Amino acid sequence: MQEEGTSIHKYVYSSALVEFVSSANACCAFFEDLKGTEGRDFISESVKHLSLVYSKFLHTGTSEPVFESSGEPTVSEQDWSELFQKISMLLGPHNDVLRLADEGEFDRSEVVSHTISEDLSDVYQELRDFTTIYSRGVEELMNDAAWELNVRFAEHWGKKLLRALQALHELYVSGVDPTENE
Repeated sequence: MQEEGTSIHKYVYSSALVEFVSSANACCAFFEDLKGTEGRDFISESVKHLSLVYSKFLHTGTSEPVFESSGEPTVSEQDWSELFQKISMLLGPHNDVLRLADEGEFDRSEVVSHTISEDLSDVYQELRDFTTIYSRGVEELMNDAAWELNVRFAEHWGKKLLRALQALHELYVSGVDPTENE
């Protein structure tokens, strides 16, 4: 048991995981404090934060869960909805993007309409749920939260982050400023 505890301790306090937690916290803090942020700045800062989060996550490695059940979500539906609305307002008509339908999606058409705000709100929820549990300092819970985040990364949030990043990249390189009237 001592060896397992040492292994968990090494993993949850590894420099790679700590750096990821730092970037995830900074990303969440950015999304939580959008007051006064202009559209062009939002695009630029989002690209920076999302790129860093993705890059840092790729170095975190994996673990095995200690407990059978997962941690409780900490981001409420209201929190998610408020962020979704803020981002929608910031991006205006540039929030809507077309993308190829994922395999098995309900919509059977090849191209579907989607919003950047939905993907970003989903990514925020995953990151904030993880960082909240991680910040509690209980190593087994920290480990399991990292394991679950890794599973969900493969299932959906990694894809959503990249989809949002690609859409924001297009806005960024095109010089779009959502606050300007077109």
